[in-house]
Amino acid sequence: MKRRFFSILIFLPLFFASANELIVYRPQNSENINEVRCWIQILDENGADVTYTKARAAYAWMDRPNTLYWYEKSFYVSGGMACHLYLDSKNGEKYKIRVYTPKKHVENFPIPENLQTDWDSNEFEYDSNKVNNSAEGNYNPLKVIFVSPTANDNGFYEPKWFIDYKAPEFWRVTKPRR
Repeated sequence: MKRRFFSILIFLPLFFASANELIVYRPQNSENINEVRCWIQILDENGADVTYTKARAAYAWMDRPNTLYWYEKSFYVSGGMACHLYLDSKNGEKYKIRVYTPKKHVENFPIPENLQTDWDSNEFEYDSNKVNNSAEGNYNPLKVIFVSPTANDNGFYEPKWFIDYKAPEFWRVTKPRR
């Protein structure tokens, strides 16, 4: 038992030394849409799902940002949550990140029957080697991406998610992407 404990203590710092931290933040919306979870999926350059083999993750609630909880099973975010992804980056991998909600997990949210479907998002490309170019010519790694629901031109929620590197507009609550 002691050997296992010490090997874990040795392994964790080695993993985090070669990992990039990327925060997947889902700002709060209205109460019903906040309860709709969206699961995070990470794909490698070949399209293989590497969510649980190339990443570790913890989450925090925005009213308690200094307290991290390790996910026990699957990586997801609800309204007001931030997922801290620790991506394996020792070889400078490129990843595609998407979020989705299976229609059977859309609870307490009124959707017309003709729109009851799985909720998918765009794919966000994340290169653990490449970083954003600033005005001074320095490079800074991308640290946060934002997940927000989408809405039609009338402002009604659609069964989709949108991932962006820019924060969504805000007015009392986060405005959905149109």
